[in-house]
Amino acid sequence: MIPQHLPPISKSRIKDILRLALPIIAGMGSQNLLNLVDVAMVGRLGTAPLAAVGLASMVIWVVTSPLQGLGPAVQAITARRMGQKQDSHLHRAIVNAIYTILLLGFPYAWLLLESSPWIFARLTSDPEIYQIGLSYANIRIYTVAIIGLNFCFRGYFNGRKLAVLYMQTLLMMHPINIVLNFLLIYGHMGLPALGADGAALGTAIATTLGCLNFIRLMTKHQNPGFSISPKVVSRRIQANLVRLGLPSCLQTFSLALGFLFFFHIAGLVGREALAATNILINLSLVCTLVAIGLGLAVITLVGNSLGENDPVEAKNWVKCTAFLASVTIGTAGVLFALSPNFWLFLFTNEPQVVHIATLPLVLLGLSQTFDAAGLIFSYAHLGGGASKTVMAVSFINQWLIFLPACYIWTTYFDGLLLHLWICMFCYRFLLFLSFWVSIRRGRWLTVVV
Repeated sequence: MIPQHLPPISKSRIKDILRLALPIIAGMGSQNLLNLVDVAMVGRLGTAPLAAVGLASMVIWVVTSPLQGLGPAVQAITARRMGQKQDSHLHRAIVNAIYTILLLGFPYAWLLLESSPWIFARLTSDPEIYQIGLSYANIRIYTVAIIGLNFCFRGYFNGRKLAVLYMQTLLMMHPINIVLNFLLIYGHMGLPALGADGAALGTAIATTLGCLNFIRLMTKHQNPGFSISPKVVSRRIQANLVRLGLPSCLQTFSLALGFLFFFHIAGLVGREALAATNILINLSLVCTLVAIGLGLAVITLVGNSLGENDPVEAKNWVKCTAFLASVTIGTAGVLFALSPNFWLFLFTNEPQVVHIATLPLVLLGLSQTFDAAGLIFSYAHLGGGASKTVMAVSFINQWLIFLPACYIWTTYFDGLLLHLWICMFCYRFLLFLSFWVSIRRGRWLTVVV
């Protein structure tokens, strides 16, 4: 830990933040590269597959979000125990999370497979988009439990300040995924040309291989007293995971469901608008995943500081990380805003899709400075255990302001894709403002974990 007499923003703090965040960013950057390659590959198949895969990907995000929400809870508990020097307890949160997901994940996947036709029938009236999207989603649903486990492993390794292990696994997974997608989408080396289904199958295989490697690394880098026996399962730890994880699960689910609804609204504008939204969301991830990497570092730094009963140091880490995120990610956003056509033509050769996406991409780029800071503030709350605040702030801004505005503008005033992204710009600013006010009040520093 650096001395407290140093100012909130200093070279020493930035170095410590980057030491934690860069492995996460590198790993998630490879994930973002994979997403972009997927979009570019599927985009060459036409507007309908591009739109369908975008919609199906949002469905997968929604249905996996309840399991993904356990990841921040695992990280917050692990980081707090590390700050308290309780090394023999570091594995308990991840082991309890694993048993929880294994118990719930597979029945949940079966339920999703049974209900997926009903879900897609209500999301789109385009028969081609329905068929492609449903087939893609069903393949990915088989790995729902594995996706949940991977997010918990991410929280565990980040909480132990072993983010480099998470990065190494992603750097293994994503090249495999890209190669499999190339082979299975277009049918090279004697394999069948599966189109969008090939992208889903490649991702499912790579996700499974990544989970197996996480298990290997967990056992290789065990802490004193490590055990995966069912005897490690504890009602107290389970209750703590639920208490911290349930608000995060609900917040993640609400956010994902909101973006799925946003995709549905874009689909009401037209097939081209839905395809353009898929490209825009994936381009925004270039910036968002960097912010998430910094945010995950903040969870650990805040958790360690509060474990040492030092709330002032916790606030200093948040200030420095928010500054770093705003400067770096804001610069990347400017590059999007200055050359929107260049970025869009990388993913589609449909002129109409590029045309309607140009101004929305400019708005997306200009929003990155405050959007990044808002994301850091939200992760600081998770590091302090204030996941209920994150859930409440996100729900109010998304479901009571942003989405109603999008729906009304599109349905009653013939809104275009540009109008939806004007709403998105305003929504991200309000989210930043809300979390900034909460950070200033300081109640997130007083939650017991």
